[in-house]
Amino acid sequence: MIRQKIYIKEYDWVVHAYFAVTTYYTDEIMDKLWLLGCEGETMELAQKNLEKGDLNTGLCYSNYRRRESVFVVAKTTSAAQFANSLHHELVHLQSHIAQVYFLQPTGEDVAYLSGELIMRMYPKIKHLLCDCCRKEK
Repeated sequence: MIRQKIYIKEYDWVVHAYFAVTTYYTDEIMDKLWLLGCEGETMELAQKNLEKGDLNTGLCYSNYRRRESVFVVAKTTSAAQFANSLHHELVHLQSHIAQVYFLQPTGEDVAYLSGELIMRMYPKIKHLLCDCCRKEK
């Protein structure tokens, strides 16, 4: 598993990102979700999803008041699937931030936010975006 903590200064937002996640890390991620205030049905659904260990999945939970998120992409079957899961969860994350700051979903601010997130994640995940590199690891 790859861990990354990203601080987005412009929005005073912290993202706790986890990539290539397996069931082994369920407790760690559940602890982080609990610390962010995740509870009830949302917490139960997250735990079930993490414990199932399905490939090509993920989750994104945000505490809007604290401006903090947990961002998870599970292990994937291919580089293309990783890109798909990453993009899917990024859409959730950027929509959470956009909602707090009343950003237009079709506007430039959201597009720049998306680009900033990808640029910050890329050094940690670039090998997951290439099938040849994935085979070497």
